[in-house]
Amino acid sequence: MLYFIDDMNMPKLDPYNTQNAIALMRQHIDYSHWYDRQKLTIKDIKQTQYIACMNPTAGSFVVNPRLQRHFWLLAIPFPEQSSLFTIYNAFLNKHFNKFKGTISEQVAPIIKATLTLH
Repeated sequence: MLYFIDDMNMPKLDPYNTQNAIALMRQHIDYSHWYDRQKLTIKDIKQTQYIACMNPTAGSFVVNPRLQRHFWLLAIPFPEQSSLFTIYNAFLNKHFNKFKGTISEQVAPIIKATLTLH
């Protein structure tokens, strides 16, 4: 099972400056099980992976170090306009190469307009 956690830095801090959702996730990563509160037994949950992302411009900007130690960290800045143009141009030219004339000629202006609008 693969868990994807979007905006890991977004859970609101409680009055004790902790994040309950993050603490619960860290507990599962550390111990690989949950307690069944009704049956009072352990439920082993094995063969799971966590992937997470964070928005560097919003949220608490702090992730619990006890959780963060389980992740391999990678910071990727948003690509520049020229790089985005190259990427989108490659995809759209490949898609529209079967059309001749005016449609395939409109790929570059459409990409430029879309990037300007974005």
